[in-house]
Amino acid sequence: MASKIKYRIYPNPLPDEKGQTTYQVRHEPDGTMDTKAFLNHLERHNSFDSTAMMSALIVLKNEIVEQLKDNHRFRIDGLGTFQLKVGLKAMTDEEGNTVKQSFSNPEAISARNVEVKGISFIPDKSIVDKLKKGVSTVNEAGSGVVGRSKQYERQEVINILNAYLAEHHFITRTTFRQLLGLTSYAAQKWLDLLTSEELPKFVAQKEGSTIVYRQFGEH
Repeated sequence: MASKIKYRIYPNPLPDEKGQTTYQVRHEPDGTMDTKAFLNHLERHNSFDSTAMMSALIVLKNEIVEQLKDNHRFRIDGLGTFQLKVGLKAMTDEEGNTVKQSFSNPEAISARNVEVKGISFIPDKSIVDKLKKGVSTVNEAGSGVVGRSKQYERQEVINILNAYLAEHHFITRTTFRQLLGLTSYAAQKWLDLLTSEELPKFVAQKEGSTIVYRQFGEH
């Protein structure tokens, strides 16, 4: 039986050159399988020793970090390649605002201006090909229906954000939107709400031209 890949249709935020609204499709995930759920899945199906798998995952995560620190790409055959992303370090002005560094002279850029920004992942063509085989697609909202953002309770959104930020230093609106399956408008409404409460749990900070969101008190 073919797997059904779920999607929803969303309007693009800006009209095209003719002033018409155009549409895009996005994957509609059914939740997230995290490490705990993955290990429970292995135990239920008796397909692999979960303790051994957890040990292997720890070794793998540590090795990826070490190899990236040694300026190597890290490739897992049949899966993909991890590579470091670096960029200009965000600076703080006298008022405590984060500002993007700008240089017109390359000789002015030194090591103190550069920092690690994250990790990029490039999937192997072979794994993408496997994903395309034996699947069909279906609009989760119904044929031709334009999707709307999922409805979440406040605590549910906070739990999802806390889980993500436990593994990452910050989250962008784009990642937040994709994580919860929201439109850009709905994602921004949630982020504005959570950062403007009387006792906010999250804070918005500008890094270059991008706004990032962190747990309150994290830097």
